[in-house]
This record gives sequence, C-alpha cells and structure tokens, in this order.
Amino acid sequence: MNMSENAVEVGATEARWSAPPHAYCKVNVDASWEGGSKLAGLGVVVRDSNAVCLGGSCKTRLAESAIEAEAHAALNGVHLAAQMGISHVVFESDSKELVQSVKGHIQKSRWTIFPILSAIRRACSGFSSYSWNWVHRGANKAADAAASHARRRMCDEVWESSLPSSLVFVLQADGLPCPPTL
Repeated sequence: MNMSENAVEVGATEARWSAPPHAYCKVNVDASWEGGSKLAGLGVVVRDSNAVCLGGSCKTRLAESAIEAEAHAALNGVHLAAQMGISHVVFESDSKELVQSVKGHIQKSRWTIFPILSAIRRACSGFSSYSWNWVHRGANKAADAAASHARRRMCDEVWESSLPSSLVFVLQADGLPCPPTL
C-alpha cells in the first residue's frame, strides 16, 4: 500500500509529555549521537507535577555508540535530580533498550554500558522512590531538543534559574506556559 505524504493514519494520536503524580518530579533524558565523530549531546529536563520546568542540562561528550550516549544521558539525569534534592522521581527515556537495561538484569545488557548502568543503579538508591519508564519520542521532545542543541554545541550547561531560549518553544509545544516559571 502506498500512502501519500498527506495521508493520516486513522486513530493515530501524537504522544505528549504528561505530568508526574503529585509530589513527584519527572526527569526526561535523551541523547543525540553522531557515529562519524562519536560526539554525543546529552539532554535532561526536570519538571514537577505542575509541569513547571525546574531545571535541566545540555552537555557534550564522546561515546562509542548510541546506547552508550543514552546511558550517559540517563546518568546525568540521575545526578542532576540528586543534586536538586529531589526525593520522588520518575525517569523517562525514549530508548527502550536503556529503560529495559536499567529496570532489568544489567548482566543481560550490552557489556559496554555495564559500568554506566551500575552507576545509575547506585545513584538511584539515594531516592525515596523512583521509576524508569519508556516513552514515545513525542513525549520526550524537550530532552531530545536539549540533546540535539548540545551536540550541535548550541548549549553546554546546567540550568536551574534560566532556561535556554532555544528550548522555550519546545516546552510551549508540551502545553506549558511560556516563558516557563523557574
């Protein structure tokens, strides 16, 4: 069956970011990796149950694979949540392999990311409660944008008080008031 570019799948709905339960914060993580240069952009966005953006980060680093980059993004998200003093947290990623590896038996994961997964598990033990969820890319747009901006070297920072202007429109697309209250 050949579908035109204008065709719409019946019943298709776009995935969107959703707020975590009351008293929880949601930490969305993502990576953008370029195989030729091995340069990875790591994005983290932290929001509370009222959808208020509390902070985030855009960082760059080298990574040998896309899954390694995703694991580093997750570790950055865990560290940022801990630094912010968050005790109840929902972590989200659009990498099924990463989420399954963090939630499951890390011995069955790719051996190349085993040390990063171990560090994620150790760091998560400091939270009162936490969970790891896979989400569709459409529900992870802000972290994706942060990662892409980092890889293109448009942003390389941790923010808590001033959101990079390049991310305001992505958060607005998630249904948040803009500029977001920080």
